[in-house]
Amino acid sequence: MKQFLLIAGCLFSIVAIGQKEVVSAYNANKEGDYREAATYIEQAILIEKSSIKDKVWRYRGEIYLNISNDSAVSIEYPNALRTAMESYLKAQELDIKARYVDEIRFGLAKVQTKANSIGIQNYTSGVFDQAGVSFDLAAEIARVFEIVDTMAVYNAALCYEKADLNDMAIERYLDCAKINYQVPNVFLFVSTLYRKAGNDEAALKTLQDARLDYPREQSLIIEELNIYLTNKDFERAKTNLELAAEQDPTNEILWFSLGSVLDNIGKTEEAIAAYKKAILVKADYFDANYNLGALYFNKAVKGINDANEMWKPRMTKSEATAQKKLEDDSKAMFSTAKPFLESAFAADNKDVETIRSLKDIYARTGDDDKFMEMNDLLKSFQ
Repeated sequence: MKQFLLIAGCLFSIVAIGQKEVVSAYNANKEGDYREAATYIEQAILIEKSSIKDKVWRYRGEIYLNISNDSAVSIEYPNALRTAMESYLKAQELDIKARYVDEIRFGLAKVQTKANSIGIQNYTSGVFDQAGVSFDLAAEIARVFEIVDTMAVYNAALCYEKADLNDMAIERYLDCAKINYQVPNVFLFVSTLYRKAGNDEAALKTLQDARLDYPREQSLIIEELNIYLTNKDFERAKTNLELAAEQDPTNEILWFSLGSVLDNIGKTEEAIAAYKKAILVKADYFDANYNLGALYFNKAVKGINDANEMWKPRMTKSEATAQKKLEDDSKAMFSTAKPFLESAFAADNKDVETIRSLKDIYARTGDDDKFMEMNDLLKSFQ
């Protein structure tokens, strides 16, 4: 009998020790002494009998949540919110009978709200890396509720980008793509980050993969084209765009992009054909009309300049004839350019370069009324 009492006494002592730390943590937290509460609760979870009680972990979650809300104390506990989240999740795991489901979920919701709030504060203060960490935490808690916090995921990506943590930013932007948030823009952001890191091939793959889902998205096509043009990889650009245009012949953006590449590599007649296919698909397509009009306009100007250079005081009859033909053909080329530039103007009557070109054409073709109209319009923009 004495032996039994001795064993029971030892068990009571162990339980009492664990309970003492928990009660001390609870009271300190209630009195607002969060440092002392944290000290006691950390001691409590090291005791086996206490560490398996969901109540202990709920207290721990609440204590660290309170710490995060206390500006004087939180600086000493930079991971207070994550500790609070992990504590509530541990409590959830140990709450086998699900008696405290609502209380635990409410605690997690408060942690999520606080994480978003701290993220905004750090972003405003320019502490972008820590802002990203906070938004990550908010997104992580949302997933516990089987919810996707799209804003938190996107904000984390933006913060990591501003903190020059490119790999982390890319990962979050791609997470946005998976949940169809801010698409297709996020693919452009990822491409830009890859290019910033000198990885143009990864940038191109990102854009090409994105175009499978967004084949008509001009920003993706133009960005891919820009990479090729920057690297002077005109042949690769031409090949890819020809293939894409053949697969999607009603995509005016592809034909326009192909025309731009051909224009850049001096294949003028092929460029003209590509621009015309773009216009055939979409008659009021500003970019294709403007580029085609500009191509003819520039050919006309070059012809006039070449004709002027041919002139000399004494010219043979054949030389004079050739010079006159070149001059006439060039003037006619201005007339060829005119309808395309007029279509561009109809699509965007505020584009200054289009207005300037039309003003020049009207002056050369003797259309005085329209010349004055363009001239007055130009003055209105000055």
